[in-house]
Amino acid sequence: MTYSVPIIRSMDELDRAPTFQCNHYLWTCLARPHTTGQMAYLQDAGLVLRMTTFEKDPKREFENHRDMVCKDSAVEAFFAFPDLELKQTKQPSNDDLYFNFEINANGAMYAKTGHGRQGRTFLSDVEYALTNVNATIEPDRWTAELLVPLPLLERHGIRPMNAGDTFFCNFYKISEDPTIQHYAAFCPIPTETPNFHLPTHFARAVIVG
Repeated sequence: MTYSVPIIRSMDELDRAPTFQCNHYLWTCLARPHTTGQMAYLQDAGLVLRMTTFEKDPKREFENHRDMVCKDSAVEAFFAFPDLELKQTKQPSNDDLYFNFEINANGAMYAKTGHGRQGRTFLSDVEYALTNVNATIEPDRWTAELLVPLPLLERHGIRPMNAGDTFFCNFYKISEDPTIQHYAAFCPIPTETPNFHLPTHFARAVIVG
């Protein structure tokens, strides 16, 4: 799977990004809220993402960054960078650098970076602030917005992006609450047990002008 990431100059242009859907329902799914999103590269700022899930009154008990929001109702975005020069053509390994951002309807976010699932590191307080993460709730849906800021990318050696550059991504809708447990993904994950931390199954993302 490939997702085209347009270069935009303001958030007003995000609507012209292609819409993706988290419509691969995996493992246990007691609920199946329809979830869509759009992603673009905001020039001089970083990657911007908007995800909307059609879910009434989402579970949202956690209120602080670094809380385990996956136990609420959450949307998640994972980004892998196997080649810091963004010229990678082959699928990443599960030990390559990737970022995970997990957000509930309160706008609380659990976000880490690292190589592989173990030993990952939280974003700093400054980096959390730079993401401008927020969530809005409507009667029949809720929406999360996020910026993956250039200073965070550059700290890991990733240069500003240009047309033709490539990285990898996957997007999820999740709740680990046993009463509403569900796992949905943009790009399918063919494993027997729940695990979103698998860059080998991420989609390719290509920056387009």
